[in-house]
Amino acid sequence: MSNPDEPVIHIQHQNRKTLSMRVNLAGEVIVAIPNWMKPTHPQVKKFIKQGLQKLDKLMPDEKPEAEHTQASIRRMVTTWAKRMDVKPKRVQFRQMTRKWGSCSSRGSITLNEMLCYLPHRLVEYVVVHELAHLTELNHDPAFWSLLGQYLPDYATLEDELNGYHV
Repeated sequence: MSNPDEPVIHIQHQNRKTLSMRVNLAGEVIVAIPNWMKPTHPQVKKFIKQGLQKLDKLMPDEKPEAEHTQASIRRMVTTWAKRMDVKPKRVQFRQMTRKWGSCSSRGSITLNEMLCYLPHRLVEYVVVHELAHLTELNHDPAFWSLLGQYLPDYATLEDELNGYHV
C-alpha cells in the first residue's frame, strides 16, 4: 500500500539523452528518462532519490484540488464552438509535457489533462485559442485578430498562462 505522504511518481520514456524531473500542477512528480533506459536502472533510482530531496521544497503540502473536470471542460468546448460557429471533429485529453493544447489540420483538438488545475479564465483561453485554429490553423495576424474578437484580453491571459509550467 502506498504512503499518502509520498508523491506520485510517473516515469516517462522520451527520445532524450538525459534524465529530468519536474512537479506538475497536480503535485505529481514526472521523471523523463531515455527510451533505452529501464525505470529499474540504478541510475534512475539514484536520480529519483536525489531529485525528490531537491524538489521537496517545491512539493505542495496537500494534493491540489482540481478546479475543473474533463467533462466541464468538454462543456466549455461545446459552448465556445457554438459561439464561434466551428465544429471540432474530436476533443481528447492527454498528458502533454510541453503544451496546453493543440489543434490538428483534421480538426481534432487535444487538451492537456493539467488544464483541470488552472483557473477558469485560463482554461477558457486555451479552449478558445484551439478552437480558433479550426478557422486559422497558424499564428498569423488573422489568427490573433480572430482570437481578439472573442477574448480581447488574450495577450494578458497568455502572459498569465505562461506563468504556469506544463
